[in-house]
Amino acid sequence: MSSNTGSSKLPGKAFARLAVNGATIAITRGESHYERVITPHTAEELNNQHGVTPAQARAMLAGVLCGWRTNLANPDLYGPYGELLEEPISDSADYSPYGLN
Repeated sequence: MSSNTGSSKLPGKAFARLAVNGATIAITRGESHYERVITPHTAEELNNQHGVTPAQARAMLAGVLCGWRTNLANPDLYGPYGELLEEPISDSADYSPYGLN
């Protein structure tokens, strides 16, 4: 798989809400784990306070969940609201669109 070209566009830290339990988490770029955050603020509010765009937050979540080398960890694949704009492209024959090979 090709390496992610979006890593230089990612912030050092971003916040997300886990869909499975609603917990707010902090994600540190390049780390293989996340930390739960106890706060009265939403992940969106925390990202706004830290200057993190929705596209960057989605890419950071993909990075920590699927691996930092996945194409989904590139914020260029997301729109202004964090929506996926297109399926990631790879020139690899054993390509998995979500980096789960």
